Amino acid sequence: MFKIAPEGYNLREFDLWSDLYDAKERGTLVDALIVRVRRISGQGEIWELEFPDKPGITGLVPVSQSGLPEKSPMNEFVGQRVTVKIKSIDRENDLVACSRQEAVDIALNKIISKLEENEVINAVVRVVTRHNLFLDIGGGVIVRINQGKARLSDGVPLEVQYEVGTIVKVKVTGINREEKCIEVEPVDPWEIWEYNRGEVLIGRVAAIREPFAFISIKPGIIGRTAYKNTDKYKVGDIEEFQVVSFNRAKRHLHLIKWDTRRVNERRRERAKSKTKRATIGNEG
Repeated sequence: MFKIAPEGYNLREFDLWSDLYDAKERGTLVDALIVRVRRISGQGEIWELEFPDKPGITGLVPVSQSGLPEKSPMNEFVGQRVTVKIKSIDRENDLVACSRQEAVDIALNKIISKLEENEVINAVVRVVTRHNLFLDIGGGVIVRINQGKARLSDGVPLEVQYEVGTIVKVKVTGINREEKCIEVEPVDPWEIWEYNRGEVLIGRVAAIREPFAFISIKPGIIGRTAYKNTDKYKVGDIEEFQVVSFNRAKRHLHLIKWDTRRVNERRRERAKSKTKRATIGNEG
């Protein structure tokens, strides 16, 4: 540690700890990045955090202070930014004990006082697993939705249906102010849109998992089409697809790649056939 700042510098620029001590004393929130999960005997899983512009200092958040729903996969949140309160500082070992739970409780108290049942709000996708969707409805308040309620399109895996960081609309289906519990479900887009057989739609290729490609037509509405490795489109491409079948009740949309050349060839063949039949009829 410098006793006197080097020429041209402010001593505070070299003091990595003063902001953290101030945050601890004032009880203010600090931003951090989850860099990994450790498992410590007797304590369970713990997040390791990094703080902006504070190299070498590690924050620690035990599972009990994670602010996540019970039995949430802590490892799935690695790489995400969180807001924490500082509980204690071990400067000798460059460690900072933190709580995300307190930050979440502050946000939860604000949110739960404002929400009403059946209200539609925005949420951010934080984590998607095979069986669950984890949404941030504000201030780091995470709500878990199981795949039965989260899956909006038939046969589409959750990780294809949702992208981390995107905004989705959800409906508040339950509020328990005493228990401070909020339940939400994604708004069903199939109640709004309808497509007819033969209709040509523009969609984005969301994922390719042979023998299928998944095509995002509208937020929440993803159709399936057959895919071969000889097909020339890739994930992220915007392409035209034709509706083979649409079933609102089953949330099913079957598509086929729209091929203008193939369609024109079929039209020419039908026209030739029609002309040929007309000629034969006239000769008769």
